[in-house]
Amino acid sequence: MRWLLITVTYFLLACAAEAQTNHCVANRYSEGYYFDSSDIEFTPNILYAVAERWPAATVDSLRLDVFAPKLTADSLSNRPLILLIHGGAFLTGNRQAMHYQCMEYARRGFVVATMTYRLGWNCAATDLLGVCLFCQGEQYKLKTATYRAAQDGRAAMRYLHAHAADFGIDTAWMFIGGESAGSITALHTAFWSQSEADSFASWAKGDVGLLDTAGNALPADYSIKAVIDNCGAVSRDSVVLNNGNVPVISFHDEGDCVVPNHAGQVISCTCQSFYWSWGSNSIHNILKNANTCTEMNLVPLSINHCSYPAWNLVRHASCFLKRMMCNDCRTDYSTDINKSVACDTLQATANSVIRFENESDFSVYPNPNHGVLHFDLSNLMHHPALEIAISNTAGEVVAQSASIQQPDFSIAVKNLPAGIYFIAVSSQQQTIAIRKLILEP
Repeated sequence: MRWLLITVTYFLLACAAEAQTNHCVANRYSEGYYFDSSDIEFTPNILYAVAERWPAATVDSLRLDVFAPKLTADSLSNRPLILLIHGGAFLTGNRQAMHYQCMEYARRGFVVATMTYRLGWNCAATDLLGVCLFCQGEQYKLKTATYRAAQDGRAAMRYLHAHAADFGIDTAWMFIGGESAGSITALHTAFWSQSEADSFASWAKGDVGLLDTAGNALPADYSIKAVIDNCGAVSRDSVVLNNGNVPVISFHDEGDCVVPNHAGQVISCTCQSFYWSWGSNSIHNILKNANTCTEMNLVPLSINHCSYPAWNLVRHASCFLKRMMCNDCRTDYSTDINKSVACDTLQATANSVIRFENESDFSVYPNPNHGVLHFDLSNLMHHPALEIAISNTAGEVVAQSASIQQPDFSIAVKNLPAGIYFIAVSSQQQTIAIRKLILEP
């Protein structure tokens, strides 16, 4: 069983590294899943700020939803954070629109939050055509709404930093991202100084207050380490991006006219356009020239808005963030929306790669457990000479079953001490899947 001991030892070394908040470990935060969806805890409706909406006098209670690996399933108690912000032209949308990406990132090992922010700018529209018909005289109010959203993004980051212990957040690694208006908000949350925001909308602080005081009175002592930009932009008439060297990974349609990919005016598709901005391609070039880590992923010849495939966006963004945590800075530009990405093996040798396979590969239940484990290996029976071994955190095999002939079988574990174990499925002395097992008292 030497092969199994080697496999489990590498896995345990990775876990031990994580316990020291070294996030540059094999498999986690990568292109593939690290946790099953059943390992993810969902905490909705967390109040993070209370603020007057403007231009109405309504007071909004602003809330977060948080997705995080359960601490009973995770050997790491402090995990990197991603805050994701939905789009909708600062008029519509909701945080539930980001739930798919939240779960995808959480299964890779991140704590992920998505936020409500104040919407509306005295525009009676719910779509782009309505914006053209009813709102073309509200240029300055769209600017104020953009400023106000950055206030809420900063309030959410202050809250998550202050409550890091409640969610198991490593405050050394806090990231932010969004889609469309949410990406504009994420970029301004990360890059704007008060003076830069004043250059964009000099009246806004008089209407809604300073950037870092709205919504809650928590200290602004967080630091954003990278941004996930999906079809976003920054205000062109401020000196934004000169305020810091925050890495950015971007995704954008080449001919987008809702939020332009290059320099242009937002919402310029069918009507008089609004404020000028630098789109993702411009941001990429600015950062590249400043020797800041940046990756650009373009949907070529597309006039759509935010059409980069979400499944691949998550894979590339996860690896980008992992490279930041591994101090692996690079510049990249791609026009292949199906481009593969690989970062599982950062800081790991090839023979130490252990992957939590998709849930469909094999089932083990209940987990957590304190009696009898039930297995379903139906999807692995095409492998010859299947074996299962259960090991403790010292790498010692405490239970095993060899020469498995039937896909359904059980193993008694009621006599094993409570704690964390690892189930390895092998074929011809090669590990093909591994799962974490929690035994309860």
